[in-house]
Amino acid sequence: MPKDRFFLLDAGASRSTPTPVPLPPGTTLKAGPGDTEGRFSLLEEQWDVGTGTPAQVPNAMRPLDFDTFLYVCEGDLGLDIGDQTHHLTDGMCALVPRGLPHALRNLGGADSAPHALQLSAPGVPGQSDADGGADVDAYANAIADAADGGAARRFFVLRPGEARPGRIPVPPAFSIKARTADTAGLFSFLEVTVAQPIPRHTHHVADEGIYVLDGALNIDFDGDEHIARPGQFVLLPRGVPHAIRPGSTPPPRVLQISSPGGWECVVETLIEHRTEVSRGGRLDPAALNRYTRQYHVTYEEDLADGQGIPG
Repeated sequence: MPKDRFFLLDAGASRSTPTPVPLPPGTTLKAGPGDTEGRFSLLEEQWDVGTGTPAQVPNAMRPLDFDTFLYVCEGDLGLDIGDQTHHLTDGMCALVPRGLPHALRNLGGADSAPHALQLSAPGVPGQSDADGGADVDAYANAIADAADGGAARRFFVLRPGEARPGRIPVPPAFSIKARTADTAGLFSFLEVTVAQPIPRHTHHVADEGIYVLDGALNIDFDGDEHIARPGQFVLLPRGVPHAIRPGSTPPPRVLQISSPGGWECVVETLIEHRTEVSRGGRLDPAALNRYTRQYHVTYEEDLADGQGIPG
């Protein structure tokens, strides 16, 4: 049952690894292939003060056979690409495409403690881009591009507050860090301030993962209430209704993963048609569904009272 894949992981805790090989020191598994049906894995890396890799000793440069997305929560992380070092600090992120040799290192020296999240997406897409999921042709092209040494064209770094350009402007509360088009449809990645309730809805194709950076997030999953706090991660599997709302003041700030991608398309649609789907501060689920069904997301039409829309 899809609902059986739901979990809320405590801060600092780790999921069971699929192999007996231990994780590196300071690394925990927030979600593994067994949790996400092979769509993505999420690692949290926290160096201990006094054991960080000195800046003059980089890790070995190596390519990977999957896309990697890095988000730095805290510290000074070096990302070596060829002969260039990208200095990533708090709130910065980067997409490292498959096949692009790279290395990570601590630029703060042995007395610093970088804290970063690393998402990997090795999965084979199962939906077409028109369905708001992974684009099979784009995925095949990404594989071929990596084989031809062209992976560097997909690489990017974002500074704090920056977002990937989209179809329309979106409020800063919805900062799109990796779009579906960036990842051949395998995932999208957003930094979101949950200032308003997001009413009960169902993702019929995509799994959703949420990592809480600040504040508290209230989650209604399949009728059960949960609270996620800083450092906690929740997996919301597809096909099960859920809702989220702020549980703190200031409102919570979270990292939101959709796999396959497409959630940023829903966000843009809600903002573009705000005056039609929201009247007097209340949501019209029927109007919403006219626009979100194409992305395999539907809202429950008997729960409109008192609900607001994202943004």
